[in-house]
Amino acid sequence: MKKIFKPILSIAVVAGLIFWGCKKDDPDNNNPDTNSDQIALDVNTDGVTETQNRVNYVYEPLFDTAYNPGFKSTKDLGGEDMFILIAEVESPVRSGDRVLSATHVEVNGNYAYVSYHYNEPNGSSISEDLYEGHIDVFDITEPTIPVILSTAQTHRADFNTMFLDYETEGAQRKLWIGATDYGVGGAVFELDLMDNTIPVGSMLSRYKTPPGFSVNGVVRSADWLYATAGRTAGGVYTFDEATMNLAQVEEFTNAKYAAASGTDIGSKHVALKSGTSAELLVYEVSEEHTLLNTIDIGSIAPENGKSGIYIKDNICWVAMGYNGLKAYDLNTGNLVHTLSPENMGPDAVTNGVCLDEDYVYIANGSGGMYLCEIVDGQQEIEVLEIYDYGASANYIDVGNNMIFIANGREGLKILRRVPPGDYTVICDYDENGVPYCIEENLDPLCDDLLGHLAVALPESENAWVTHPEYFTNPNTNVVLTEEATVYVTFIDEGAGWKNSLGTYYYDAATPPMSVADIAAEKMLIYPNASKVGSGGALQAGNTMRLLGTFPEGTAIGSFLVANSWRGLQNVPGGLTEGYYTQYTNVALNQNEQQQSLLFYDATCDAIILTFEDVKIPNGDKDYNDCIFKVIVDPPTAVNTDLFIPLGE
Repeated sequence: MKKIFKPILSIAVVAGLIFWGCKKDDPDNNNPDTNSDQIALDVNTDGVTETQNRVNYVYEPLFDTAYNPGFKSTKDLGGEDMFILIAEVESPVRSGDRVLSATHVEVNGNYAYVSYHYNEPNGSSISEDLYEGHIDVFDITEPTIPVILSTAQTHRADFNTMFLDYETEGAQRKLWIGATDYGVGGAVFELDLMDNTIPVGSMLSRYKTPPGFSVNGVVRSADWLYATAGRTAGGVYTFDEATMNLAQVEEFTNAKYAAASGTDIGSKHVALKSGTSAELLVYEVSEEHTLLNTIDIGSIAPENGKSGIYIKDNICWVAMGYNGLKAYDLNTGNLVHTLSPENMGPDAVTNGVCLDEDYVYIANGSGGMYLCEIVDGQQEIEVLEIYDYGASANYIDVGNNMIFIANGREGLKILRRVPPGDYTVICDYDENGVPYCIEENLDPLCDDLLGHLAVALPESENAWVTHPEYFTNPNTNVVLTEEATVYVTFIDEGAGWKNSLGTYYYDAATPPMSVADIAAEKMLIYPNASKVGSGGALQAGNTMRLLGTFPEGTAIGSFLVANSWRGLQNVPGGLTEGYYTQYTNVALNQNEQQQSLLFYDATCDAIILTFEDVKIPNGDKDYNDCIFKVIVDPPTAVNTDLFIPLGE
């Protein structure tokens, strides 16, 4: 039975009446409220150490069966979209080897916020030791290198959910946290962020939700903050956002999640009532908080599962656990989209969902992440790809082409949807990515060159094992000893990807310390460095002249963008940012590993540049994925004795 009332007692007095139990959401435990309504956070601003200890950069292409035949693909994404597993993040560990569980993610602009709590072992007696709240703040300004900026923790409460406020006051923004507090049970915490991170000395302001024992949904719209709390006791709680006075409570069991359709008065606030007869309670965002509609949605199983909801364009998407995914029109109450259990794997338990403009992303428990799309005129959405990685996908959020998946004790997966590339290209090119400014090859290929290369770099043989001496040579770029013109000739490629090749230059006396140091000098010369019959139209001997002449002391470096060519019919310009970029300057590579080799064949009088396109330590490491000849005119402008001997 639902009961609505407006509190007339102070929050503190009402909270003093709470008796709650031997589980965190059980009403039988009688823990006194001994802490104040201001709780100090232990803030750690040493993000460098946190990143080193917990973040593992992976850079693994997803849904690429050429890279990993094990990916489950039901439909080709086409040339337009690529997804990369950027990083895996370990959950924080507390004393006694207590591993925290990632519970919620908020991605906004160049930052992401992740909450954690502690899941106690079954049968544990309630004690303060079973409560742990933790927040990570990630800087995703450089999307291929997300880093932890700061962390914050408390031993007084579990952090179950969050909502990042959409308003800012100068550099300040509020992060609202739904929690289970050891002293009082359900509570909403207010944390003031500064410059998008957590300042040292931060305090949590606590607002209680009696008789709810665990807040698991929180959202702000217009002048009100809404919270849902409690499986055995609780309901919907309406706070005046300006004063955080508790304005209204509607009591019912199985209150699970909260979302809003907008930020203005007149928008819709939606609360999920879970269980065997689950409902979406649709309210008007207003002072009256009028119940507009109750939408029966069937059974959610398990009843105590994650069961997230997500609203986009007045459609409310509901994670139904073992019963799949449903989406309802909030104006009509009609069921408009589904993903039925029979169209998912046996391990799928739908815990969370979010959308961008093109895809539906589903956190499907042990079934992993499902990438889906809405099909016009069809209720059942279509599964495009499945990322099954051996952990339980519990929550998912998407923003700024970044996808964060919370996996409980298994921490986080950070994915990236690769956007179109923005490059300076040496000249226009055709539909195959072949430049129109290719020059006549004035330096024909030596008859012995390919044979020498086959001996030096056999197909699928690990060069690190067979020729470790290659990697003791520090000379990976061409350094000019006098003014010269430089050309790059395509020789061959053995890659499964459609890579792009470019060059850059710098003063050899001051090598670049970061990619930013050479950004203005980067020039793409082969948009699609693939040969005829292998996804491209290049032929051995095709030659490109680099623009201008270069003075003495100039170093000429090269970069390879892995699988960046997608075709003019798929993306504007045909290019994306690719999976990652490999540089001949090892210090510029994300993995700080050598991805190229530079040889000199004395018999053929040829400087040869080769690349391994897959990021080390992955791939076959044969370094013959892309092969080019570098021509320097005059030949005396380079000391070829510095390079790895070839053909000897």
